[in-house]
Amino acid sequence: MPTSAVIDAWELGLRLRERREQLGLTVSAAAKAIGTAQPNLSAIENGKRKITQRNLEGLVELFESSEAEAAGFDRLRIGAEHRDWYHQYAGLFNDDFIRYLGLEHGAESIRAFESCFIPGILQTRDYAHALLRSGSPYVRLTEVEPRLEARLARGRRLAGEKPLSLFVLLGESALRQQIGGPEVMRAQLDHLAETVETRENVEVRVLPFEVGAYPALGGAFWVMSFASPTLPEVVYQETLTYNTFIDQRQQVREYTVALAETTEQALDPADSLTLIRRLSEGMK
Repeated sequence: MPTSAVIDAWELGLRLRERREQLGLTVSAAAKAIGTAQPNLSAIENGKRKITQRNLEGLVELFESSEAEAAGFDRLRIGAEHRDWYHQYAGLFNDDFIRYLGLEHGAESIRAFESCFIPGILQTRDYAHALLRSGSPYVRLTEVEPRLEARLARGRRLAGEKPLSLFVLLGESALRQQIGGPEVMRAQLDHLAETVETRENVEVRVLPFEVGAYPALGGAFWVMSFASPTLPEVVYQETLTYNTFIDQRQQVREYTVALAETTEQALDPADSLTLIRRLSEGMK
């Protein structure tokens, strides 16, 4: 089962909150019982703060947890303490993006819509470099290389024993916008095509200009799903000025429906690949 420290902390928080609510305890009452502050326990339940072994043992006693339940809690606590590859870049990115990297690293599948750019997990080094230098004017020169390393490291999740299942719906403009110039863009398109051809876990569909308006029109988003039945689907959105997560079931459903209905208007996988190859050839 794929996982990450971020996902383990999130799942532990959800399980603790569920158990507390089953017992009819408020956050304040549970926090007071184990000798911690209410904001600290709230952050733990939201997966945004790690829990100490002492506090977890206090909750296990308070909740009268079974040995199996307690062992499951402790396994997740230990997993949340693990330092994954993305933690070394915490000084470069805000907390929400680090959280996204952790969720992406441990997700079972991602369904993404992107109208303007090739998604980061599929980018080549030169394409990513061009984006960083032209699209991120506030990035210091000393930050460019580590940011590139972080972006390229994400691609490793598409390989291995339990690779991420990735579905990407791309607007045609993402294939035609010559980020970095024709040579860089041609190499990026070739990389995209080769990834689709060689990895069964990656599917790319292209939404041609001819379709006009469509349900997903309005901005890029990613729908992330996880192997654990405890974890709900989450939508992640990123704009020029902010990142946000959406986990409310009805709102997530609106995104998934929009993605599904928009996909019906896209080219099929074979025709999408043909278009990518044709555009690459046209840049020679």
